[in-house]
Amino acid sequence: MPDDDKHDGTPDERRAGLIQALDASITGFNQDGRLGRGRATRRAARLTGLTWTYSALLILEGMKENATIRMTELADLVGTTPPTVTKLIKDLEGKGLVDRTADEQDGRASIVNLTDEGRRVAEAIGRARLEALRQVLSEWSADDLERFTVLFERLRADMRGLS
Repeated sequence: MPDDDKHDGTPDERRAGLIQALDASITGFNQDGRLGRGRATRRAARLTGLTWTYSALLILEGMKENATIRMTELADLVGTTPPTVTKLIKDLEGKGLVDRTADEQDGRASIVNLTDEGRRVAEAIGRARLEALRQVLSEWSADDLERFTVLFERLRADMRGLS
């Protein structure tokens, strides 16, 4: 990242360069995230003794906060399509982690419920993810963590506002 005291060009050029640097960091973060998904999936398999896809892990994580949710809302939550969620939910049902019921208000829709076992597995996976993050950030000061969290949340909020 460029030094704050040393920059070439106009403030607009500096800003453009910093945005390009941030874009490169985000792209790298996403690429590293893809590598991390494989590690997370393998870690979850070791923890639970079950086979996983990363999308199934996202569903379980998302359902920790929404233990009962419509399939279409779940697809939006994890950023995938309803047919993909249907396939993943069938797999999670087979593992006893979720169950599905018809929506009383719309018989065409399904409601997905996290079972007690599903909640236990989701919480174990969440604890493992948090521990991995603790290890990665072990050298960061509390001030750095606070500053990064505030700015990262601001970035997320601003990006959600894009249409």
